[in-house]
Amino acid sequence: MKFDLEHHPRERLTAAGFLILLAVFFAFFVSDFTTLKDEALLRYQNASAAAVAAGGPGGEGLTLARRLELAVDSVEQTVNEKIRYRENFIELHGLTQKLMAKDVVYDYNYGSIYKTSYGQITSTVNRAEVEADLEGIRQLKTELDALGLDLLYIQAPFKLPEHEQQLPPHVKEYANDNANRFLSGLEASGINYYDLRPEFFSSGMPQNQLFYDTDHHWTIEAALYSTGLIAGHLNDDYGFEIDPELTDPGRYDFKKYEDFFLGAMGRRVGKLYSGLDGFTVVTPKFETDYTVTEKDVDPAVILEGSFEEAVLVDHYLDPLAPVDTNRYAAYHGDHAELILTNHLEEKGRILMVKDSFGLPVYSFLSLGVHEIRALDVRLYKGSVAEYAKNYQPDLVIILYNPNSLAASMFEFSGN
Repeated sequence: MKFDLEHHPRERLTAAGFLILLAVFFAFFVSDFTTLKDEALLRYQNASAAAVAAGGPGGEGLTLARRLELAVDSVEQTVNEKIRYRENFIELHGLTQKLMAKDVVYDYNYGSIYKTSYGQITSTVNRAEVEADLEGIRQLKTELDALGLDLLYIQAPFKLPEHEQQLPPHVKEYANDNANRFLSGLEASGINYYDLRPEFFSSGMPQNQLFYDTDHHWTIEAALYSTGLIAGHLNDDYGFEIDPELTDPGRYDFKKYEDFFLGAMGRRVGKLYSGLDGFTVVTPKFETDYTVTEKDVDPAVILEGSFEEAVLVDHYLDPLAPVDTNRYAAYHGDHAELILTNHLEEKGRILMVKDSFGLPVYSFLSLGVHEIRALDVRLYKGSVAEYAKNYQPDLVIILYNPNSLAASMFEFSGN
C-alpha cells in the first residue's frame, strides 16, 4: 500500500518543519550553499532515477513520501562528505525529529534508530541464520580439543531484554531470538556456554544503569558486575582461584562525569535528540602492577604501571575532548591482539576472543588472574587455534553480544 503524504497532516508537518529548518541551516551555516545544493540535487536525481528503474519499465512514479526520503538521504550523504557541515546537519535533523515527537529516526547506517520506553535510543537486529556461526565454533572446538584446551562461549546481553517490551509492538527485534537459537546449537554440539542475560537483567540495576542511553554498550558499572558473574563461573566450573571479592564495589573508586559521552547511536541522531550520557570511570582502590602490550603495531607498544597507568587510556577521558569521543574505549580497545599481564597474580591464563563488550571485562577480569590475551577476529587475521597452541592458556573464552552473531565473527582460522 502506498503512503500518501497529502492525507497525513503530522507527516506533512514533519516534512515542512524539516525543510524550513534545513533552509535556515543552510542560510546560516553554509557559505557555499549553491555548490552543496547542486551536489545534493544531482545525487537525489540519480537516486530517484535508480528507484524508478528498479520498479521496471513503465513502473509507477515515486510517492511523495518516498521522494522525501530520497531527498533527505541525498542531503545527508552530501553533507557527510563535507565533514565541516556534518555535525550541524545531524543536530538539525535530530532537533526536527524531537520537535515532531518522533520515536523513530530513519538512519542511513542503522536503518532505524528507536527511542525506547526508558528514553534510550537503540537499533534493532534482524533475524540471523546462525548455522555458519555454529560451524565456525565447532571447528575451533575440534582444534582446541586436539590440543587439550577448554573452550567456553559467554553470551553477553543485548540492550533490549528478552521479556520486556521497550519498543512499539509492531517493531520486530531478533537479537535475543538469534542468541537463543545459537545457544541451543551449542548445547546440541556439546560446546560449553555461559548465558549472562538472566542474571544480568535480574541484577536490580535499572535499565539506564545497565546500558548507556546513547550507545549500544553496557555501562562500565554493569560490566564490572558481569565480570563478577564470570569470575564466579570460572571458579566453579574451571578451577580458577579468583578472589570472590574481586568485583566488590567497595574495592573500587567510581568517578562520574556528567554529560560526558555521546555514544555511537547518539552520534547518528545528535545530542539534541538523544541527550548526553554520563560516564563513570571505575578503578581499583587496591595495589596493581601491570604490563600491557599492544601487539598489533610495529614496534609493539608496551605500557607499565598501575591499572590507571597501563590499562586505562587517558586521552579518551580528556574532559576537553569532544563529547562524541569514544569514552568506552578508555578500557583499552580495540586491538587485534592485546596482552594484559598482572604481576601481582601468579595463576590464571586466559585467551579471550571478544567483541567490544569485552573491553571492560578483560580489564577487570585481568585483576584476578596472571594474564589475559585478547583477540578481535575483525582485526586479527591469524589462526585462533594456532595462537592457543603457542600460548597454552588455562581456558579459551569467546565473549560476544547477540549483535555479533555474524559469520565473519566466527572465522577463527585466519586468512
